Amino acid sequence: MKNEILRCKCVDMSVDGQGIARAGDLVVFVKGMIKGEEADVKIIAEKKNYSFGIIDKLIVASPHRVTSDCPIAYKCGGCDYRHIDYRYQLELKKGVLINTFPDLNVHDIEACDDPYYYRNKIQIPCADHKMGFYRKFSNDIVEFDDCLIESKIANEMIKDLKALLLNTKKERYIRHVLIKVGKMTGEVMLAFIVNSFDVDLSEATTFMTSKYPMIRSVIMNLNDKKTNVILGDEERVLFGEDHIYDEFDGIKVRLSLKSFYQVNHAQMLKLYHLAKTLSNVDENKDVLDLYCGIGTISMYMSRFARHVTGVEIVKQAIENANDNAKMNDISNVDFVLADAGKDMDKYIKGKDIVILDPPRKGVSKELIESLKKNQTRKIVYVSCNPATLARDLELFKDTYKLNDIYPVDMFPYTIHTECVTSLDLK
Repeated sequence: MKNEILRCKCVDMSVDGQGIARAGDLVVFVKGMIKGEEADVKIIAEKKNYSFGIIDKLIVASPHRVTSDCPIAYKCGGCDYRHIDYRYQLELKKGVLINTFPDLNVHDIEACDDPYYYRNKIQIPCADHKMGFYRKFSNDIVEFDDCLIESKIANEMIKDLKALLLNTKKERYIRHVLIKVGKMTGEVMLAFIVNSFDVDLSEATTFMTSKYPMIRSVIMNLNDKKTNVILGDEERVLFGEDHIYDEFDGIKVRLSLKSFYQVNHAQMLKLYHLAKTLSNVDENKDVLDLYCGIGTISMYMSRFARHVTGVEIVKQAIENANDNAKMNDISNVDFVLADAGKDMDKYIKGKDIVILDPPRKGVSKELIESLKKNQTRKIVYVSCNPATLARDLELFKDTYKLNDIYPVDMFPYTIHTECVTSLDLK
């Protein structure tokens, strides 16, 4: 069966963006195939109950198929939908959410007004004389000249860093290059993640800061462990400060290397407005913001609440959050360094609203039980992973009324979607 070419009809799309095609009784997952299309598909791998294939010849094309504007989209692990027009991408994503939440009403996805060059953070592996993105499911690096979802300034900087570092003695020390850009301020942070502090990057730093005066911070971060985690614990400032600044909705924020900050600035504002609306917050209510990061949601909600408490496990993020509150003269917010997944009873008790914005792994069972026990009346859940959101809502539903799902297209041209929903105590 392997290498055989079969005529297949695509009947659906998988959660990871592949076409689900059929050739008789055989199910074939085909990258780049769109629902409704017909193609001759070459089988490249077989499993017990299904196979994987690639398009050999497209017979009937979808009316939603477009010519990809990225030359490496099929190789790179970043964009899954560059061959599909943007509006139909939103329909496909909504379809996945409807399947994920069959008992809840899923609203139309909040579209991104400008789905190009939207990412304010880029992290690029460096190995084998290459800088680029990992090919999906591998450690092979796919190089690029102009990534259509990363910021334009980051694209230009990567070109120069390739010329400065690749095929030099310094290259073997560089594991990743990370760039952060303040969308509103224009300030830029450049970080070199290295396997040893012995490398001298002063020449590269001087060149980059001279050519790009918007660079306010250059950092060398040490990660000498064999791990998939990108950032290590030690860092040295090579130029400027250990942070940059950005603004959103009139709130100024300080961003360090390890600070979590939504990568799509415009969509972040829509997301926070949704969270605020669903919370029914007012000046008589106290809010607990769990997994608060650098305090962006906390500060935004503080405009409408009596008081907001943010909890975060990353020390650097809490330091940034406290600096941010002080810098914006926000007095009705405080931040706590703690694991939001454990021992939260003392923080949950007495709060009118709890906001959950966890990482992709979702919320711990311990935290869910704590929220139930303390009879928190209103919960707003912000999720970057619909699968773990669905899992967690199942654990809440015996005690809470589950409400509508509101998706925001935080990551255009990818399979990923951010969702906001609210839960009311029964």
